[in-house]
Amino acid sequence: MIEFESFDDRSEGGGGPDLTPLIDMVFLLLIFFLLTSFFIRPSVPVDLPKASQARYEQQQDVTITIEKDGRILLDGRPMTKKRLEDTLQWIFASTDATRAVIQSDREVPFGRVVEAMDVAKQAGAQGISFLVEQPEPHAGREQ
Repeated sequence: MIEFESFDDRSEGGGGPDLTPLIDMVFLLLIFFLLTSFFIRPSVPVDLPKASQARYEQQQDVTITIEKDGRILLDGRPMTKKRLEDTLQWIFASTDATRAVIQSDREVPFGRVVEAMDVAKQAGAQGISFLVEQPEPHAGREQ
């Protein structure tokens, strides 16, 4: 009888463990982190004022942040007043963005907020919203 060598014998010159599942998981994680990074907006920590009549709006086009020290940021990038106006004009002219959302620290003087509103309107903003925190449900109520 003719004897054939077994091709299933992995003990000779073994190729090691199968790395295919590990590589698949690495690619899945890479895709997950790449996709989720597109949905994260840059966040600047500011102490927002509270408003009892605030409501959540899904669409936020451009975010103007005014920090406690008066610095202005556009979507997380530092801006001068002139550069802010030029950048907003370009954004409103070349994208679907129509609104500006202003988030300001509660200690920022109101005049600085009005300046940002004015710049946004002159640049072509169709609407301006303010980012605020809603107070706790029982805050300020005596029982």
